[in-house]
Amino acid sequence: MDHEDEEIEIPNYFICPISLDIMKDPVIAVSGITYDRESIDKWLEKVSSCPVTKQPLPSDSDLTPNHTLRRLIQHWCVENATLGVVRIPTPRVPPGKPNVVDEIKNLKKFGDEALGRKDTLKKLELLAIDGETNRRLMHEGGVHRSLILFIVKCTREEEEEGQRRIKEQLDESLRLLHLIGVPLNDARTILMENDRILGSLSLVLNQQNFLNKAYTIVLLRNLTENTSSHIVERLNEDILKGIIGFLEEVVSSFNRTSPNVTVTAALMILLETSSWSRNKHILIDLGAVSQLIELEISSAGEKRATELVLGVLSRLCCCTNGRAEILAHGGGLAIVTKRLLGVSIAADDRALSILSTVSTLSPEKAVVEEMVCVGTVEKLCTVLRVDCGLSLKEKAKEILRDHFDELKKFPCIDVRLLTKLLSSSHEDLLAELLKT
Repeated sequence: MDHEDEEIEIPNYFICPISLDIMKDPVIAVSGITYDRESIDKWLEKVSSCPVTKQPLPSDSDLTPNHTLRRLIQHWCVENATLGVVRIPTPRVPPGKPNVVDEIKNLKKFGDEALGRKDTLKKLELLAIDGETNRRLMHEGGVHRSLILFIVKCTREEEEEGQRRIKEQLDESLRLLHLIGVPLNDARTILMENDRILGSLSLVLNQQNFLNKAYTIVLLRNLTENTSSHIVERLNEDILKGIIGFLEEVVSSFNRTSPNVTVTAALMILLETSSWSRNKHILIDLGAVSQLIELEISSAGEKRATELVLGVLSRLCCCTNGRAEILAHGGGLAIVTKRLLGVSIAADDRALSILSTVSTLSPEKAVVEEMVCVGTVEKLCTVLRVDCGLSLKEKAKEILRDHFDELKKFPCIDVRLLTKLLSSSHEDLLAELLKT
């Protein structure tokens, strides 16, 4: 609104109590107070009480358009047009609760036939984008369950017929399901109720559409996060293959896109599934070790992602093939070493666990040479000299002590300093640190 404030007296009842600006779309809350729609909607996303009266005001409370006040404001704007006041436009009617209820009834009545119509999916998507209240109403109406079953149907039909229309319906359904999510209570049981869902999701994960893979991984994490460990253990090889393939695509396109939420979801699934010996071997055979190392090398060391990558690697290196893969990759020990003392306490613990396992159970000569070349020995000495946890220092000491005789053979190793560090107590090291 273009005007000089000192020349125009704005009626107080035109002002929104939240934004303190003239209301463009005045609505009356159940508390009887009028607010601008945009301001009260944003308020109710965070606070469940009336800003003025403080009485309870749930986010799904009805907001009644105050047409009389809106017309008065518009009339006032016209009267003051010569002073630079711009008339506010008549607001569109937002797609609110009645629209959501109607679409849910439509789904229940026509089922797959309704979801199969492009206009239905588009309407639901617009409603979901419009606000949390609409998404909650969709949850209550079971829209997420209908969408999951429809995705199962689409994947089966696409596999059999390869129709373009089915592919479009699958794309739109996955996007909508990503928007509304799956409520926690339902997420616990959906996979147990329908054994075809995992098969359908594995088909999506091994297709070409990158966004669909991202949506599916977030959905899969949503569904497995609080479900039975038996289901997580039995995630099939195709699903794990799809997740590894997705991470490979992320690495290859890292300079263009970095879907952190999806990468974190993928890593959480891998961390949980790698608890079981069967899955460890499957992941190693699928190239997970190399791909995780590449992912970490390509990243900026984001805390949560790094902790998860190191967590998965620490489990996979419990297997002979896993340790061999870490050593075979030119950047394996190097990136683990780099992350030590640079991210978090959890990352430090996992990095040292990897270094300990690999150095203890791999051929000594090869592993020690690699540790010297990539700076692992130097970093372990740093662990002994800085103020960090006693358990980390003990692990570092153990690694260096186990390979002391082999390390002495390298001219670049300061044997006197190494001997001093290994013979010093924790208190001696701290005292030395304070001197420096």
